[in-house]
Amino acid sequence: MVAAGTSAAVASRLLGREVTGERAITVDQTNESVIVGDEVVVKWLQPPVLTPHPGVELLHHLASRGFADMPGFVGVDERDDMVHAVVTRYLPGALDGWDWFVDEVDGWLHASLPFVNLVTWAERMGELTARLHGALADLQPSVVAARTYHLQAVDRLDDAMRMVDGDEGIRLRALEPSVRAALAPLDSNELLAAHRIHGDLHAGQFLRAQDQLVITDFDGNPLADSRERRLPQSPLLDVASMVQSIDHVGRIVVKRRHPWRGAEVEDFIAVATAAALAAYGPVDAAKLHALRVAQELHEFRYAATHLQRWMYVPDAALPALLRP
Repeated sequence: MVAAGTSAAVASRLLGREVTGERAITVDQTNESVIVGDEVVVKWLQPPVLTPHPGVELLHHLASRGFADMPGFVGVDERDDMVHAVVTRYLPGALDGWDWFVDEVDGWLHASLPFVNLVTWAERMGELTARLHGALADLQPSVVAARTYHLQAVDRLDDAMRMVDGDEGIRLRALEPSVRAALAPLDSNELLAAHRIHGDLHAGQFLRAQDQLVITDFDGNPLADSRERRLPQSPLLDVASMVQSIDHVGRIVVKRRHPWRGAEVEDFIAVATAAALAAYGPVDAAKLHALRVAQELHEFRYAATHLQRWMYVPDAALPALLRP
């Protein structure tokens, strides 16, 4: 728990003037965030991260490239070679995609919003991801072997089959041959273009305030260490994560709000994911599909390790990806 007044003191120092008033952000998150003066968000890292912090590096680079589709970067609280907090501009009324996009799909199913709204937001997520990658393309440009991702995905599959039990585990193990076949396009020595990427790009990282849409939280994969998060990666990883999160929005809607309307939500998923990909631009379809499958294996492992109640999401999303 951050002591009262600490966030305001950091914000005041970085802004060069006094700001007061603190409100904790109460949503479930790894770190602790406090809104100060309705101007900035002070995100306290739990625990602090040794410099150079991967997310801070991205924020500095994106700001230098004039990337405006993110909350404005204010600065960091850095002491003793450790980053303790990251401070960004506050976006009043913003909701993340696990809220606003779920509400959009819910509104469509209640006939209060047109379907085109959903498609438009998916397109904007794809366009925004493309702009992000354009701004990051010159940060540690490199290449990575496709086989690297194949080996990672196979490890995820083996872990998931070992860790996931119950009916979900039975269904997952029945899919093993299809999963291995879907991963095959990555089993090559082909070199993929790589650079620094977001690393954890899902619907929850797309903040919306009315018609404004921005990307947030550049800390990268929370399950990876700082060294790994600073490595160049194929931007296809972000694309796979982003587009599968649109699928996950649909799974949440069915599970929590409309359990008998799964067929309609499957239609939403198909159209919205295709729209996001078209808006992003040309990609290697076979490799992207393999990485989307790998993303669902990550979701199985994440659910088994950290959030059991999330298991229904990959349990529905993976077989949908593998249908002919």
